[in-house]
Amino acid sequence: MNGWIHFSILWMLTGSPVAAAIILLAAYAVADWYTFGFLRGVAQAVAAFQRGRKLRLVLLHNPHDRKARADLGEILVSQRRYARAIEVVKPLAADDPHDLNALFLLGIACLATGRVDQGELFLGEVHQACPDYRDGAALLELGRFRVRRGEAAAAEPLRRFLEAHPHHVEARFLLSRAHVFAGDHAAAAAERARCWQEYETELPYQKRRDRLWAWRARPSRPLMYAALACCAIAVFGAALQRSAVPAAHAPADVRSTPTPTSSARTAR
Repeated sequence: MNGWIHFSILWMLTGSPVAAAIILLAAYAVADWYTFGFLRGVAQAVAAFQRGRKLRLVLLHNPHDRKARADLGEILVSQRRYARAIEVVKPLAADDPHDLNALFLLGIACLATGRVDQGELFLGEVHQACPDYRDGAALLELGRFRVRRGEAAAAEPLRRFLEAHPHHVEARFLLSRAHVFAGDHAAAAAERARCWQEYETELPYQKRRDRLWAWRARPSRPLMYAALACCAIAVFGAALQRSAVPAAHAPADVRSTPTPTSSARTAR
């Protein structure tokens, strides 16, 4: 509905529906670039889909290509096709039990498909073998999935992760959720405040990545932005209505209007 209102206003201003559509799409693209990056996400998803097709063809001709299998497993996990990812990555871990990338992907896929014990075992082995693997992502994934299951035990891996990455916005918010599950609302409020503080000190590209987590920590901010946007649209629409000049009535035909002289002659 809002999109149609924007389009109608631009159509009135430009006088061309094509120009209005181009301006509206350009405005949406610029807004997306500086906020959430959905368009970049769509482009990355399309590129991953195309690359996944090529990797499947490679494995069809050479099932022992470990790099192609690992890359395809990474794409499948990013696409949330976890059951298929387990089928693709499992041979890597079977051939090399110390392949951290395979264990990491298997851990995520197992947790996502409900195999909690196996998933936590794989991620625990990754963290034990190399705590700095992917900047400690094993602990973060453990915390993420425990929060999704509503477990207060998510606080333990998240605290350990934050010891090495104290400015991580998402981990701060997830830790606040873990405190809520444990019933410690004061600690949860403190972590949400810290989450927002860390977000405010980030660089622009980091803010685009963490904006959703920060807004979840402080929901009043997006609501305020939405209210301001609605007020701006309402004021702009009212200004357009007031500035619109009503169409003047067409002047009457003088010849069709009887004059006093012609009326007198007719009477005679």
